[in-house]
Amino acid sequence: MRNFLLFLHIVGAAGWLGGGLYVFQTYSQIARMGPPAGGDTLKGLEKRSGMYFGVTSGLVFLSGVGLVLTSDAFGWADGFVLIGLGAFILSGIIQSLVGKKANERLTEAASTGSGIEPAIRSWQFGSVWDLVILVVVVWAMVTKLGA
Repeated sequence: MRNFLLFLHIVGAAGWLGGGLYVFQTYSQIARMGPPAGGDTLKGLEKRSGMYFGVTSGLVFLSGVGLVLTSDAFGWADGFVLIGLGAFILSGIIQSLVGKKANERLTEAASTGSGIEPAIRSWQFGSVWDLVILVVVVWAMVTKLGA
C-alpha cells in the first residue's frame, strides 16, 4: 500500500509542478496573441486548468495523508510533512486571492488587447511564488527535511 500511495504522491507532485511550469511559460505567450485568439484560448485553458490542478493537488494531498496514516516512520510532526501541508494551504490561498484575479485580468487583457503586458507581469508575479512554494516542497520531501 505504501508504494502505491508514494507512486500516486510523486505522480501528483510531478503533474502539479510540471503543469505549473507549463502554464507559466505558455499563458503569457497566449495572451500576447491578442484578441480574439488569445482571450478565447485562455478562457478554454482556464476551465481545463482548474480541473487539472484540482486533480493533481488533490492527489498529492490525499496520497500524502494516506502515507502519513500508514507510516510507522513518519508522522504529522515531521518537518517535511508540515511543510507539505502548509504549502498546500498557502498555494490554495495564493491561487484564491491572487491567482484568480490575475487570471481574470490576463484573460480580459488578451480578449480586449488592452493592457496585455501589465497583466502578464501581474500574473507572473503571483505564479512565480506558487512555483517557488512547489519547488521548496519537492526539495523538503526528497530530503525528508526534519525527519
